[in-house]
Amino acid sequence: MSTDNTQPPVIDPDRLTINQLRGLNCAHCAARLYRARSIGTHHIGAGVYADDVELYACEPSCAVAVERQPHAWCHLCHDPINVAMAVPIGYRPAPTGPGRLLYADAKCRVAYRIIPLAEHPADTDGTIRFRTADPFAPRSR
Repeated sequence: MSTDNTQPPVIDPDRLTINQLRGLNCAHCAARLYRARSIGTHHIGAGVYADDVELYACEPSCAVAVERQPHAWCHLCHDPINVAMAVPIGYRPAPTGPGRLLYADAKCRVAYRIIPLAEHPADTDGTIRFRTADPFAPRSR
């Protein structure tokens, strides 16, 4: 009898990013896919919004043994962000219940001159704030 416990983790549809649902990133480790294998069709959503989505994983094998950290992705470019480096930039309130934090990766924070949420004034409403009104644009001559 084998005691091999290398079963892939159960996929939580609520934690998948847009790129994972589109098949661009691995459904297990969120790495960019260059060679992929199908891991089957998964039922995502409920009611009218339900859909069957085919998910993909790294080929030949991915790092499913690595414990997945809570996900975060850039609010501007939708790239996945390493949670240890995720910086909240705003807050989106929900009609009922708690809202959610918005994150930006390093390249978008620099390019758009975004002020991190921790540096917002105390009475902020959570909207994204920029150091200038316009996104980064090189000076014209």
